[in-house]
Amino acid sequence: MVHALSKNKQESIKSLVLQNKPYSVIMERIPNLKKSTLSRYANKFSPGRVTANPGRKAVLSVTSKSYIRKQIVNVTQVPLRLRKA
Repeated sequence: MVHALSKNKQESIKSLVLQNKPYSVIMERIPNLKKSTLSRYANKFSPGRVTANPGRKAVLSVTSKSYIRKQIVNVTQVPLRLRKA
């Protein structure tokens, strides 16, 4: 059976979430708090908040971008009958 957090902890979470504190800071300040519990209460107190996109960032260097751009332009300029299969 799931027990709700005490009102004191809920208010602490609410104030820290509304201050846009990162989860790591909130979890340090409130002992024995799991990330899933924190996430649930954060969504409850601030449903419209903007979250970071998870995962690895797709970063291309300027050189790679220009190379890809040139390759696309070159391929579209070669007639179909001359392209390698």
